[in-house]
Amino acid sequence: MTVPKGAEVLLETRLPYLSACQRREVLRTTGLPSGHALLDGPEQWGRLNLFAAADGFGAFDSDVRVEMDANRGGFHAADTWYNAIGGGGGLVKRGSGTLTLAGANSYTGGTRVEGGTLVAASPSALGKGDVDLRAGTLRLADEVRVRGYRQASGTTLAVTVRPGDCAALTAGRPISLASGSTLEISLVNVPAGALVPVLSAPVLLGRFSRITVAGGEHRVQARYSPNGLSVRVLE
Repeated sequence: MTVPKGAEVLLETRLPYLSACQRREVLRTTGLPSGHALLDGPEQWGRLNLFAAADGFGAFDSDVRVEMDANRGGFHAADTWYNAIGGGGGLVKRGSGTLTLAGANSYTGGTRVEGGTLVAASPSALGKGDVDLRAGTLRLADEVRVRGYRQASGTTLAVTVRPGDCAALTAGRPISLASGSTLEISLVNVPAGALVPVLSAPVLLGRFSRITVAGGEHRVQARYSPNGLSVRVLE
């Protein structure tokens, strides 16, 4: 699909933190298929799908770098992409804002967080590549599966655990935790004394320097193993 000239202005208020070229890519990757007599035309305006485009990219065909400034408010501060994102590219999240990925994503180019907060709201939200948390916070609202995971010093992994759940983060390759990294746990209906999984991988390298519990109503005791991390909830 070829996006009509100037069509990117249609998304200027909905996706203000993207560049004009990125908004054109959103329109291209969410466009309607060809073959409809009433929609096909020399300029292809009829193939634009603004309802889908409002939910972000449909594919990362190359690496996408997104910078969000929370101080500017509105969508600059927080936004959610609901589309199922495919493609061979990856995502780089920068800036102080919060971006939520809520689709059944299959992009393979990896995910890198360099600032602010990235929220994974579905099990496949982070695609099928490696995840690299270099700065800011990665928040997992669901049980998430990734290929590999690295967390740098000064960053925070925030997870939610429930009784009977699998690990909050499962990786098919090693998980690497740098000294100075933090884990924040939100407990949902987890009774005192329960042992709940947090990380699972073929190999776990390193340990969190700090583990906190959101709300402060409970304390937890870390149980590290060569293949992951579980926590026991204390009184």
